[in-house]
Amino acid sequence: MRAIVVGGSGQIGGWLLRILAERGHEAVGTYQSVPYLDLVLVDASRLEESAAWLRELRPDVVFYPAGFTWVDGCERDPTRALSANLEQPLNLARVAADLGARFVYFSTDYVFDGLAGPYDELSATNAVSVYGRSKLDAEHALTRELGDSAIVVRTSWVFGPERQGKNFAYQLVKALGQGRTLDCPSDQLSSPSYGPDVARAVVLLVEAGYSGLIHVAGPGVIDRVEFARSLAVAFSLEPDGIVGRTTAELGQGAPRPLHGGLLTPRLDAILPGVMRPLDHSLADFVARIAGGEGWAIPEK
Repeated sequence: MRAIVVGGSGQIGGWLLRILAERGHEAVGTYQSVPYLDLVLVDASRLEESAAWLRELRPDVVFYPAGFTWVDGCERDPTRALSANLEQPLNLARVAADLGARFVYFSTDYVFDGLAGPYDELSATNAVSVYGRSKLDAEHALTRELGDSAIVVRTSWVFGPERQGKNFAYQLVKALGQGRTLDCPSDQLSSPSYGPDVARAVVLLVEAGYSGLIHVAGPGVIDRVEFARSLAVAFSLEPDGIVGRTTAELGQGAPRPLHGGLLTPRLDAILPGVMRPLDHSLADFVARIAGGEGWAIPEK
């Protein structure tokens, strides 16, 4: 299988490239703003140029974990959110469809309003933020235009080893390791999802020829404070520095789905056990960091 990973410098993109290589596939990863020697510079906002580049490579599948995922940033700049999360991936998805290739888009539980989570694939959507609406609009457009050649993967609270060291786990280890407190929303619930497992599950789904909408998220729904405490304990840090505050107290710029999280009935039927429980994921996270596998080391 010849694969393209748009956003290979990111968290999920980096793991997709590693899993694809492990499984014997030919894969090319791209970056837009954070360069790595093994990645190709492709600016998806240059619609014609990126489309021409994709046509040259003629892949069998295009994975698209890229996008503008800063929720508050999307709220401040809806034009950029719409471009990055809808227009740019749709542009490349159309090229993929013309080439007879499959297209894998990564979405989020922010397509729901968070009033009655967790949600499965049949739950009614109702995004309450610009970020969520841009992702939901992309889901609809891709499904409408690509049909069975599209896979829409919803995931949530992705964590684990990554090149850039930007995800919540790295932020927490740095703050607590330096003796600082870390404010966490106590009323936001979702499904922590381990990046290596998300990537593996998605690659396996593509290999098996599945399409359509599928939730790929960790088992269980917890609040952000509980998640933070679990991370702290795993990295042998004192969790007392984690301070729970309500979303209203934190004054975050964009509305959040408070009672979110994803149920995974379709994934569980196809690949039972592929998403490991949080304690197993945390143990693997710590072991991979200790083993020096080329990912960023949490800074304490």
